[in-house]
Amino acid sequence: MDQLTVEKLDIPQISEIGSFEQQLPSYWTKGSEPGNSTLSWATDESHSMGRSLKITKTTTSEAAMWESENMVDLWSERHFKDVDIDMGIYYKTSGVNTNPTTEDQKWYVSYSFYREDGSLIGEKKFELDQSVSSKTEWTLAETAIGEISLPEDAYKTIIRFVGGKDATGTVWADDFKLNGRGGWLGQDWNTQVGVPTGWFYWLPPNGGNDGQLNAGYENTRITDEYAYNGLYSLKFDIPVGSHDGFVGTRKYPVSGVVPGDVIRISVWIKGMNLNPDSAAAVGDAWSVALTPIFHNTIGNNAGWGEFWSRDIPLKFPNVTSFDWTQFYIDVPVPEGALALSVRLHPLGRFSGTVYMDQLQIQKNEVTDVKNGKGTPVIYNLAQNFPNPFNPTTTISYSLPERSNVVLKIYDMLGREVKTLINEEQSEGNYNITWNGDTNFGAKVASGMYLYRIEAGKFNQVKKMILLK
Repeated sequence: MDQLTVEKLDIPQISEIGSFEQQLPSYWTKGSEPGNSTLSWATDESHSMGRSLKITKTTTSEAAMWESENMVDLWSERHFKDVDIDMGIYYKTSGVNTNPTTEDQKWYVSYSFYREDGSLIGEKKFELDQSVSSKTEWTLAETAIGEISLPEDAYKTIIRFVGGKDATGTVWADDFKLNGRGGWLGQDWNTQVGVPTGWFYWLPPNGGNDGQLNAGYENTRITDEYAYNGLYSLKFDIPVGSHDGFVGTRKYPVSGVVPGDVIRISVWIKGMNLNPDSAAAVGDAWSVALTPIFHNTIGNNAGWGEFWSRDIPLKFPNVTSFDWTQFYIDVPVPEGALALSVRLHPLGRFSGTVYMDQLQIQKNEVTDVKNGKGTPVIYNLAQNFPNPFNPTTTISYSLPERSNVVLKIYDMLGREVKTLINEEQSEGNYNITWNGDTNFGAKVASGMYLYRIEAGKFNQVKKMILLK
């Protein structure tokens, strides 16, 4: 136990996703760790991103095993049939038993594919080379071209890294490949095992699961060089180039909020080796962004379900380095949101070193939707307040840029009741009061009314109730 704190919270908190202190890699569990074996998320050896899965064991009562969660998650609802699969694993060995004669003496990595009803479609097992006791260089075991394609779609894919019960020695495994050759197979997640529980990465050119980690994001890793809180932070160390990539949270259920509520997403950042002149010349493409994404799906086999997202660049100080600073954005919860994910996202032209820590997501009591400098980042129409109302109510809205704005009240038959705004307005946050009257000054009857905003390409309608 460590660092117990007690504090008064003035705003309801949705989720504190937190830091990078977790002690297990995302999407991986200790499936079996019998006596005389040790499973570790190791830093002493890695093929990329500074971490690997490690098993050290002598003879045990059962096999020792790292086991993945269902790798059919996030973007793809299935792993698809009739696609040639480039599948494999990088590994190193030290002092392992040689020339096994039984299955229990073998070290192996397996990929198992399952139908929707949970029955097994098939398994590909990579038996690791035990002809010598130690392999000091990373070795790739990989399917040949045309060797493996699924005869039917898989709804669950599980990867297992196993030391049989009579296998001995130490083995490291990293960069678990699962990539379609010449077609979309679907994705697997955290196969570089570099980020902890709750996170995932997307690294160029194809998410990292193709094994081509040579576009700068191979320097992305959890580090103890600096931390805002605790021992670890996430480090992006990106050379000059034109690439895109991110580390993001997994999808979290949206609870404790309703459409129109505003949530604040904040993160602490430390910057080094920055080039503010380039940032000024290139603009947002040379920036680090927070990318909130709302989803109308959650869970395996549901697909990505993205229906609102935006890269929101953060405005760094005009310096080559800065110490830990909190940056934040405010965004409203849209209708239909079931889940939220957030990307820590150096944009395509960004170059430099940033450390990130303590991402937080909180409900905000204010209705303004702003970035850390006070400028709205999206168009937004808030729910009127109070609602129901009598005799007046206030409608709030936000403009991220100068726009022609039309805000009108309608009855439930779609007939215009009142034009509140019809003019060009600068970016900013606005409030306007409706007194329950028509364009001609008459008072309207009790009942339900609609209010609609049109601003640029944005339009939205909400309901309100006048109750006398």
